[in-house]
Amino acid sequence: MRKIKLRTLFVITMMLSSVFVLASFSGNAIDGTTTNQTKDIRSSDYLLKRTFLFGRVQNMSGEGNYTTVETVNLRIIFFKPVQFFHYTTGETITFSNQFIGMIRPDRFLMGIFTVVLPINTNSIAVMNTTMGAILIELYEDKTPITTANFIKLTNDGFYNGLVFHRVIDDFVIQGGGYYPDGTEKISPYGPIDLEINPAVHHLDGTIGMARTVDPNSATSQFFIDDGAQPYLEPNGSDPNGYAAFGRVVKGIDVVRAIAKVDTMIKYGFMEDWPVNDVIIESITIINS
Repeated sequence: MRKIKLRTLFVITMMLSSVFVLASFSGNAIDGTTTNQTKDIRSSDYLLKRTFLFGRVQNMSGEGNYTTVETVNLRIIFFKPVQFFHYTTGETITFSNQFIGMIRPDRFLMGIFTVVLPINTNSIAVMNTTMGAILIELYEDKTPITTANFIKLTNDGFYNGLVFHRVIDDFVIQGGGYYPDGTEKISPYGPIDLEINPAVHHLDGTIGMARTVDPNSATSQFFIDDGAQPYLEPNGSDPNGYAAFGRVVKGIDVVRAIAKVDTMIKYGFMEDWPVNDVIIESITIINS
């Protein structure tokens, strides 16, 4: 019994050590995929991300330079931002064959892999701005009302050409309500009910709904947290909290850059408006 426990402890220690060792090399690892190959799978070369994967898989199949597996009990770690996910039987993950690690077909894999997003049934919003692209996983499984509203507006092209009109470093970048000339744009669908899921927190890169003092007043304006903002949750700065409905999975560096732009008062009363407008050129919803 003692030998078994020591062996288990050794395996766990080695796995945890691998996380930190591989993470230190993840930024320099070479991704051998090409834009055309990526487009064949998910239509955008943005949908690739370095991750650490470990756990059990089955039904492995390959196509070109990519491999798809069905998860049995698999963990995935994103490094930028740091996020932990757990996938169980029935979900599939596609990754590039350019990886650092090991694979035992239909049994086990561990190492640094370049996965193709989305990696679950939730949609990905690809937000193209004048300062770069931000990819956001929308938590349709946890916040169906809020995500449906955002997706409906996005598919209408509502956000195209609007600006981030409120930018505060180490707090939020807020947009979805104004044109560059200060003209307000009103959602044609009206307000939605406040939707709070206790499993969704205001972490670094979380996207949430802006609103007035009325908890059920959110329409189209959203914000992205620049750093964790726990006081935006229920019983923080407001007893009702602010609805969080997704999180940045790629492009947190773009969020940081936007948050640091110089701001001023514009149009007489709009505080924290960037001196040089940061425009949302388009948002595209990609389904798995």
